[in-house]
Amino acid sequence: MIKKLRRIFLISVFLISMVLLNVSSSVIGEPIVGDIILNPEKPKMQSDVTFTVDISGDSISSVRLVLNECNKPKAICHAPPQNVSMNKVSGNTYRTVVTLQWDDVSSITYHIELKSGGKWIVYEEFTTNLAIDSEGSSGSNGSPGFEIMVFFIAIVCVVLLFKKFKLK
Repeated sequence: MIKKLRRIFLISVFLISMVLLNVSSSVIGEPIVGDIILNPEKPKMQSDVTFTVDISGDSISSVRLVLNECNKPKAICHAPPQNVSMNKVSGNTYRTVVTLQWDDVSSITYHIELKSGGKWIVYEEFTTNLAIDSEGSSGSNGSPGFEIMVFFIAIVCVVLLFKKFKLK
């Protein structure tokens, strides 16, 4: 009876220690990715964007940024996504510069992937809306001077109306 209890006790201690070892290695071993900072915060289409992120953890062998350019009104994202390596600039800071390629997009979607301990880890995805180009939204139809023509016709009409009422 004592041998059975001793055996059950040893098996339960072994199983508990294996579970704790597995949990502690997965919690301690995974690197922590901080906020991804964009410069400029609201990029324009086909512009250069600098991505900076702080990553704390050991055994990080490779970091990359995966970026999709999307057109929300059309509900499409251009394929394939850009897959850009990030360089370690100092301490735990990684940085890369990406040139946006498409001229019909309204947002970018991006996330960090890193290789640690021989396996790739994919982190949370973020979306940033692009800045609206103020030149493209001015309401101009591309005909220079067209507004002046409308103004000139309006003045002629007003002058003709005054002459008509003056003659009566």
